[in-house]
Amino acid sequence: MRRIWRERFTARGRFVFVLCAGVGFAGLDTREALVYQLFAFAVGPLVVAWLLALRRAPRVRLMGSLPRRLTTGRPVTVGVRVEASAAGKSGPLVVSWAGPDRFGRGVSIEPVDSFVDCAPGRPGHARLEMTAERRGRYVVPGLGVSRTDPLGLLATRRAFRQPAQAVLAYPRFFHIERLPLPVGRRYQPGGIPLASSLGDMNEFVSTREYREGDPLRKIHWRSWARRGVPVVKEYQEEYFSRIALVLDTFLPRRPRPGERRAFEAAVSVLASVADHFSRSENVVDIFAAGPDIYQVSAGRSLAYLENVLDVLACLDPCHEPPFERVGPHLHERLGGLTTVLAVVLDWDDERQAFLQGLRDLGVAVRVFVVHAGPTRNRWDEAARVLGEITRLEPEEVERRIAMEEGA
Repeated sequence: MRRIWRERFTARGRFVFVLCAGVGFAGLDTREALVYQLFAFAVGPLVVAWLLALRRAPRVRLMGSLPRRLTTGRPVTVGVRVEASAAGKSGPLVVSWAGPDRFGRGVSIEPVDSFVDCAPGRPGHARLEMTAERRGRYVVPGLGVSRTDPLGLLATRRAFRQPAQAVLAYPRFFHIERLPLPVGRRYQPGGIPLASSLGDMNEFVSTREYREGDPLRKIHWRSWARRGVPVVKEYQEEYFSRIALVLDTFLPRRPRPGERRAFEAAVSVLASVADHFSRSENVVDIFAAGPDIYQVSAGRSLAYLENVLDVLACLDPCHEPPFERVGPHLHERLGGLTTVLAVVLDWDDERQAFLQGLRDLGVAVRVFVVHAGPTRNRWDEAARVLGEITRLEPEEVERRIAMEEGA
């Protein structure tokens, strides 16, 4: 019954059905009220539409599909084309979306029903707008096309039904023009797998005589044969800037609306920073600190920005303070990098100790504190030791995003 309600009834058909049910109930006593006349007037077209809905499905093809990725709050226009695959007119058709199931709530498509008419050589066109209310991963039903009655109340079985598909809603972010960071250049082991065509490649530059202790794999056999003495190859080692972006994902098990709002703003800030560095030649590692450490490498042609946004779209908050448990593991991974940019949701002793440990390892630190109201500890005093700390209110992040979207 639920499937019939969602797929066989159009939006106006549901309205007429509910109207019939309401006036039918109100007019049960025909001697006291004349509402039953409205019921008789409304149920007639519905019965005719039901008889027409028993016809076979039209022979048409649906060209077009829903997008796989979109940004939260930004509608995406979807163009749909319906082509007739049989001679003669197809009659009134409706391109419809069955509506979200329990895994697809949060995604909407307008209009739900698009009425088109097509014939051989004259396809029908419809334009839909798909919008995600919040970031995440959704499984949404696909589009379908059916034949309908002249009033567009009920539809036949779908002639073309697209399968359900997963849709990723990216977090909203804003453009950062300049982001000065205290960076340097360190030797990164394994330069060839980690670097792209930009910067200093670990490549062959010259030859020299063999010295005791040189590995045999570096011997240049042709030069040895030509000169008669062992000769080895010299390489230019790989030095480049490698930056880590660390996101604090801790929220209480029952967060207040302001805390949840701050978490979403922190995700947007990290996405904005990742977008900024995706246009640079730095190698960027994204770390989400939680029960599990999520790591994504981007920049210098290693990965597109979409790879980072895919992870941020599905990121859930952590309900246990992460830095006490995963701090040592992060120190081990981050100790060889040049700069760490951390986005934290509050300022307390655990977060300060984690960042101070990075400073003790010789890593430059830049911090963004995204928090509504006063923090637990004073962060301005720690800025004298750790480096630059920027405080952001969630409202400020949302206002920045809204200004860019309005422009």
